[in-house]
Amino acid sequence: MLATEPVAPERDRWFAGTLLRIVADRADTGGALTVMEQQLSEGFSPPLHVHRREDTAILVLEGELTVAVDGAEQTLAPGGFVWLPRGLPHSFRVDSAEARILELATPGGIEGFHVDASDVAASATLPQPEAPDVARMIAAAAAYEVDIVGPPMS
Repeated sequence: MLATEPVAPERDRWFAGTLLRIVADRADTGGALTVMEQQLSEGFSPPLHVHRREDTAILVLEGELTVAVDGAEQTLAPGGFVWLPRGLPHSFRVDSAEARILELATPGGIEGFHVDASDVAASATLPQPEAPDVARMIAAAAAYEVDIVGPPMS
């Protein structure tokens, strides 16, 4: 996302200190797929969590991540890809100054969780860094069959 791009309130969100754009939602794909682009700051890590309804994948566009899937860690650089099957606990941590990723989920619908656990982006820029609001995430997660099972990666 470029800072000069206009903000689309229904698509651009400040999610736990990140800038999230919903590229394609379940309505766009007949329920088959969700695609989200996310710009992240160094150290960002979502809580360890499990998706019970969808398989997800991350493609690193810029920066470097450490990804943990079912206890195994790997480092991803630009072009790196990781598959996150439903039912397996996973998280990641941004190890570079900033990163940009695409997250894909099938079937679609997980974008609703991200909307429910975020605020409309006031601008197409990263918000001030902040720790994820885990209580807000837990409150939103149940409706989307997501279980928060541990803390963010340190």
